[in-house]
Amino acid sequence: MLVRIDKDIHNIQESIADVISRIDVIHLEYAKAIALAVQQQILLTVFKFCTQKCPDAFLDLSLAKRQKLQEALRETIKALCEQMQKTLEECDRDSRTNQENLDVLLSKLLNESIATLNQLLVEHQVLIPADNQTQDDQKAQMSIRLAEIEFTDRQIMSYRGELRVLSARLAHLHNELDKKHQLKRIAEAELAWRSAWIES
Repeated sequence: MLVRIDKDIHNIQESIADVISRIDVIHLEYAKAIALAVQQQILLTVFKFCTQKCPDAFLDLSLAKRQKLQEALRETIKALCEQMQKTLEECDRDSRTNQENLDVLLSKLLNESIATLNQLLVEHQVLIPADNQTQDDQKAQMSIRLAEIEFTDRQIMSYRGELRVLSARLAHLHNELDKKHQLKRIAEAELAWRSAWIES
């Protein structure tokens, strides 16, 4: 009985290691893909924001100032997305195996990036500084949502789907492992009972 349970435990542990290894591989591919998609989406958002939301302020800039703004945006967006990829690649296992935790981390990184870019637009006189942010001020600022990026990229959706399946499999295997450990303790207790039992 104990030998069989130990074998089951070993097999489950091997399966868990395999799933974690696969999650690590897919997660790194996902991190790279999402960082690239974010970079493209932010560039598009910045273009639309400057030309459609703030055309007057953008047109008021001299050619040299426009070029300086575009160069600053390009460099900043690239740096932010590289940092995003690095942070995702180095995130803990809880974030890798739990989609909600990963989404929270991603949304935080995205919001911080957009806040940095809004500040850049303020510095380059495209946005008016908003010290006391009213609802209108917030609306006037550039914004972007994680869902917008993910639902327009089939590859990212594919990675997310695979990560979700693997995470569910991992949770199931951990559950099975807990059950086997419990069975082992019961079998060991029964054996200890019989060993100690003395017929009167």
